[in-house]
Amino acid sequence: MSNGPVVEIRLGRRTLVLVALGATLALAALFLPGRVSAQKTQENFKDKMAIAGEMGGVAVATSADGKYVYVAGPAGVIVSENFGKTGTWSQTVRLK
Repeated sequence: MSNGPVVEIRLGRRTLVLVALGATLALAALFLPGRVSAQKTQENFKDKMAIAGEMGGVAVATSADGKYVYVAGPAGVIVSENFGKTGTWSQTVRLK
């Protein structure tokens, strides 16, 4: 009987990289499920950036590609630079 290995697996570089990448993606999906899920709703948006008056009266405008979203009201202007996603809003003008 020979002293060599019983089972020998030979992988090329490309296959080894693909297997490692697949394992990394599987682990990321397993341990980071909240980061890959859909965006959360904004619960306290009114408290953070209240630009509307008591009677409403806001206007919404977007850029041609929809990336920049502007909301203007009697109390100020807010803007999103990432298609209106949660956490991308910033207040640019505050009126009194």
